[in-house]
Amino acid sequence: MTSDTAAAPNTNEMTKCCNTSDCGYIAELKSFIRDVTKDAVANSETGGGAGTGNAAASNVAGNGIGELRTRNNNETYLVNEADELQAEVSIYVWQKLCSCPEHFRVGLSQLVKKEILCELSNTKVREDLMETGKRQDSADTEAEIKYFDLLKLQKFIGQHLDKVLIRLSDNSKEDDLKTYADCQDFKRKSTNLQIPQCAAMQIKNKPRKMEDRHVCLPRFGELYELENPYSFFGVFDGHSGALAATYAANQMPFLVAKHLKEMKTGTVCQTETDLYRDVLEASFLKADSNFAQKSLGSGTTAVCALLKYNNSNLSPNHLYVAWVGDSRCLLVSPTVSLQLVKPHKPDSIDERKRIESIETGGAVVFVHGQWRVNGIINVSRSIGDHSVKAVIAEPDIVEVPLQSSHDFLILGSDGLWDHVAETDIVKCTYKSLADKQQQLEDIPKQLIELAKKGDSQDNITVMLVLLKDRSNIVENYLKSVEKST
Repeated sequence: MTSDTAAAPNTNEMTKCCNTSDCGYIAELKSFIRDVTKDAVANSETGGGAGTGNAAASNVAGNGIGELRTRNNNETYLVNEADELQAEVSIYVWQKLCSCPEHFRVGLSQLVKKEILCELSNTKVREDLMETGKRQDSADTEAEIKYFDLLKLQKFIGQHLDKVLIRLSDNSKEDDLKTYADCQDFKRKSTNLQIPQCAAMQIKNKPRKMEDRHVCLPRFGELYELENPYSFFGVFDGHSGALAATYAANQMPFLVAKHLKEMKTGTVCQTETDLYRDVLEASFLKADSNFAQKSLGSGTTAVCALLKYNNSNLSPNHLYVAWVGDSRCLLVSPTVSLQLVKPHKPDSIDERKRIESIETGGAVVFVHGQWRVNGIINVSRSIGDHSVKAVIAEPDIVEVPLQSSHDFLILGSDGLWDHVAETDIVKCTYKSLADKQQQLEDIPKQLIELAKKGDSQDNITVMLVLLKDRSNIVENYLKSVEKST
């Protein structure tokens, strides 16, 4: 069982000091650096070498990301420099710094990312990390191309992260630490967003391998240096191996950010909603087409939530949810819950019609207790699964203007939704939030336990995203309960 929690800095508690020696957040960062660099030195002294990349990794409690530790062609993929490298570096650095004090995580992530990308332009470094692979071109012929080996790349990232933190541990550099802070006195651009807290957990359960992945980026806009603030969350339920889920979790945030930067506003023929739909659809289709070049048999569902912020009060005011497959997203308020996802199942009327059309030439067959595309896959849309033509990656997308009554989102794989009633999920979450003894990161675990009691055998991933302060959620909930009684 793995979990992770992303909490936003509380801007009401921002330090007002301008002297690094008086700053409590600086002291917290120094403690983090000291602990990590101590591990790096220990690795070096025991023969692991200062550059094993294990120091920062020792602080990772499990984040549902695609760290691949085994040298097996079925469990890794090659990374294209032009389309995929920046995405892999960005997400891997961010996840490696999961234990970094939140006020410094974005600044340090950007520092390490830029240094790594600069290092990767070095010819000798590139030779050590790259190998030759094949890629199909537009004429459907194979061409040889140089790729980064993902395992070597991840090890290199870990090594460089250790080096950066060791460098920052030098007391003579102490005053430089403030340049990576979010607080209003140290940061060039203050951070006043009402950024949601999120907590996620996943378990392998009965299957032989864990094939779910998830990504939780409350500070998505800052991390990817977007002009406007956004948050991004995603759950990916893999099948036939975890590679497609790993790939989608690593690549999708970068692709969405890239398309947001390229988004053309002010056009007469398109509404803002249309523009965001285009961004999400293009990101899904690009992830799918890039993954197809790897000729791997894996596939994954995907449900992604993009939060857009109000520029006047800096609170989330629009939610965009895109999905393929049967992972879902529930928007919850005290009086009503809205399931935003209509699962892509082969036996649904629209999907069956598309699959069995003359153009597609597929079939929907009942096998092993489920309706399946060509008797193989029990979802009709996914990222990957390129051997089954009828399975497509075109997402469905919904847009919801957020109201003050909206309290939280729950994203999860079908291992949750198929075995627990939504009313029970909502009731359990509110009850846990109201319990002052219950830590936020423990609430997804409560929902997973409900699914297991409901006889869920599958991998289970649950993500909880708070859209407002926890105390406000509880206050509104208790008022609603009082009114109903």
